Amino acid sequence: MERRKMGKEKGEKTMEEGWGNKGKRGTIEKESIAIEYLSRSLKESSKKTKFHYHPRCSKLAITHLCFDYDLLLFARGDLSSVITMQQCFNQFSAASEKRDTIVQELGLLEDELPFKYLGVTLLTKKLSLVQWQPLIEKIVARISAWTTKKLSYGGRVQLVQTVLFGVQAYWAQLFVLPAKVLKTIDAYCRSYVWSGCNTISKKALVSWERVFAPKSVGGLGLANLQKWNKAAIAKSFWDLAQKQDKLWIKWIHAYYIKGQAIKTMTIPQQACWMTRKIMEAKTTFEGLHWRFKKGKNITRQIYVQLIGEDTRVP
Repeated sequence: MERRKMGKEKGEKTMEEGWGNKGKRGTIEKESIAIEYLSRSLKESSKKTKFHYHPRCSKLAITHLCFDYDLLLFARGDLSSVITMQQCFNQFSAASEKRDTIVQELGLLEDELPFKYLGVTLLTKKLSLVQWQPLIEKIVARISAWTTKKLSYGGRVQLVQTVLFGVQAYWAQLFVLPAKVLKTIDAYCRSYVWSGCNTISKKALVSWERVFAPKSVGGLGLANLQKWNKAAIAKSFWDLAQKQDKLWIKWIHAYYIKGQAIKTMTIPQQACWMTRKIMEAKTTFEGLHWRFKKGKNITRQIYVQLIGEDTRVP
């Protein structure tokens, strides 16, 4: 697997920067056309006899994944396959308006897992506590920016519920968060709500369990991070069982499930740690119903079942 960084020319905006600016839509459209051209070129190159797919990508004919300026290439680690991809990039470079930038960025650098992609660490094994530090630091940074504001308890609760929950929810749908990490995040959130500070304190006006309880029964309605994480991973299992039209689901079905009944099959031990955790989430559905309301957030529906709609404040 090879990772390339698609650069941008001096003075030019990225897609995110340009979308909201007047007159920049043309640049975005040209970038989209260029990426589409590159994707088609890679697809055509894969049909050559000298090209060999990566062993874990051949069944779905995957040659690359692309998001914004990040490009992941997949091929068998032999000279002919790498040369075939290199030739594809040479052709793209000659046809692209970004020739100078691409030629400059074309140098190949050997890399291996783990590395960051879309803000999270990619790894086949369980993440260490050190690798979870960026999530904690991001939450602490947000809280530090709010400590100068004189907010009421209600205002601080609202910030924790919307902003901080959104930060951790992105990670929660990708990984099983360790208990120690969840406890640390809860401690920072609790300290900010009751003390308005960015350091962990023991001050608490009511138990944190009351805070998690729904407003309808006298709580503050904050999300229980551990149960939300459990619901998010269960949602991934539900997608897997329903064979949703997503590339990662097709890949797992092609290489691990292979037509077996996912609810009763033995979890393949050769699968990576996170894939095994998603398949183990079938136990979460024991005692829960599988029918969900269309148009509603499925993760939230699972979460409501996990906490119990008749929850009472202790």
